[in-house]
Amino acid sequence: MGRTLRALAASLPCALALGAAPSPRPPDTVPFVLTRMTLDLRVDYERGTVSGTVALTVRNVSREPVATVPLLLGRLFTVAGVARDAGPGLPFAQRVALFEDDSSRQVNALLVTPPTPVAPGDSLTLVVRYGGVLVGYTETGSLYIKDHVDPEFTILREDAYAFPVLGALSSDANRAAPREPFAFAARVTVPAGQVVAMGGERTGRTERDSLVTWSYRSAQPVPFLNIAIAPYQVSEGAGARIYSFPGDSAGARMVTGAVAGATGLYTRWYGPLARTSQLVVMEIPDGFGSQASLAAGILQTAGAFRDRAQLGQLYHELSHLWNVRDGDRPSPRWNEGLAMFLQYRVAAELDGWSGWDALLDRMAQRIRRSCAPPARCDDTPFAAYGTAGLTDRSYSVGMLMFYALYQVLGADAFDRAYRGFFQRFRESGATSADLLAAFHAADPRSDAVLADWFTTTRWYARLGAGATIPQIVEGYRRR
Repeated sequence: MGRTLRALAASLPCALALGAAPSPRPPDTVPFVLTRMTLDLRVDYERGTVSGTVALTVRNVSREPVATVPLLLGRLFTVAGVARDAGPGLPFAQRVALFEDDSSRQVNALLVTPPTPVAPGDSLTLVVRYGGVLVGYTETGSLYIKDHVDPEFTILREDAYAFPVLGALSSDANRAAPREPFAFAARVTVPAGQVVAMGGERTGRTERDSLVTWSYRSAQPVPFLNIAIAPYQVSEGAGARIYSFPGDSAGARMVTGAVAGATGLYTRWYGPLARTSQLVVMEIPDGFGSQASLAAGILQTAGAFRDRAQLGQLYHELSHLWNVRDGDRPSPRWNEGLAMFLQYRVAAELDGWSGWDALLDRMAQRIRRSCAPPARCDDTPFAAYGTAGLTDRSYSVGMLMFYALYQVLGADAFDRAYRGFFQRFRESGATSADLLAAFHAADPRSDAVLADWFTTTRWYARLGAGATIPQIVEGYRRR
């Protein structure tokens, strides 16, 4: 089965072109990884702009010397200069361009030329001075990236290219690019009354005139960096720091209790996390997209602060703390399916939720609709969703796969399998093949479920023929 898994496993420039060097051809791969980022930014609410400097330490992970470093910024940002560490300026070229494989995704593509090509394994630090208007990317189909500067809520993140990020003009290349956790330090200056929130440790808060500068640094390397800014209220409890919107203090208390309850269950089921750290939860408006990391914090939409019935969103994000670093590039994102299953399991345990039958029927109907021609589900197995660009299916298909595993194996064997997987690979990361091997070792009955749902599309043949999820599960039990 492992062998089967491994086997599965012209940009359009606009008129603007700025910089001190001619524009070489952008690379079609990303030969660097980010190892450290240092930001010193100011948010101007009157102009709707973000400006400042970002220092990026990158390492060449390819086997060849690389002559240019490819960076991406939001389409309304302009780079004023690039230097190496504190040294003299470096030649660079920038242009507003479209992605080769996504004609709706427009960015400022930046190519920086170091004095000499960067040798394999070597690192360099680039200091980028930039500024401009922060805008979202809803036109790309990513409806949650509605980012803009607003005194009610502002978010600075890679999703909207709010700061320079490594990347090529290709979604496929960026999904396949190597990544590793990185260290960060950040200083963000905002008007008095605004609170800057992010993961890590808060290292300072200084006031000057009507401005406040908030300083943070990573307590441990982070997989991403989200900087949320709002007139937050801040509370602490149950090992968590909660940033909530004005008027949501009762919700913050509810979330604090939910964090304690859910993390207690996950720890009991899957064991301790690799590191202990204060958990940071940042409230964001509904529709902006949740995200979770023990090191980088949790973005949690406002619904979970205002309606206990929506705490499943929080349980979903908290479950991601018990994910290992994904070794598949690009990933099929089975972890999203697991998080979907676990959010309902935790809701049943903590809140008495009892809607399994309706949920299973709703999920099956959703899949039937989303898999109607031409978007067929019978020709691409779950294991290949990453390479096929179909990870939007990973949530629903993965949720049903893990539900079937849980029902066939029972809670003890299911939890033993995933606990063994997580504890073994929590430091090193793992592939999908490692996950399947862990379930096989815990209970070979998992093989039939995973063969149908992950490495083939037999599950869809049964669902498409009219079988219900309980009927499919019962079929495994009779084997």
